Amino acid sequence: MPEFDISAIRDRIAEVSRQEMGLSEAVAHDIGFHMTDWFDDFEDFSQFCENPGKLSDKEVGRLLGTYLNHVPHHLAAAAKLYTGSPVSDVFGVGATDETQYGRPVRLKRKKGGSRESRK
Repeated sequence: MPEFDISAIRDRIAEVSRQEMGLSEAVAHDIGFHMTDWFDDFEDFSQFCENPGKLSDKEVGRLLGTYLNHVPHHLAAAAKLYTGSPVSDVFGVGATDETQYGRPVRLKRKKGGSRESRK
């Protein structure tokens, strides 16, 4: 996977957000942050995609949990800030509902303060 200059990417996203969308410096900065904070997760997922059989089931499960509990939130925040449109459940799977298969989702804290779902 290529090396990305995260700072340059964030700066460019912020610049375009200010110039094209007329957003404030603070909001433009936040969009750049939300569009790049998950790049480490993306790199891990990309490596998995290059060789899907390399990881154990447990490792794939952990990778999916980490990716899906981090990336979508950042993208939803960036989308709302950039477009003004909130995330909706376009696939009708209850994606914006706080239940999991009809049950409330309970979150537990992981090391580093992030959260992961428990069954």
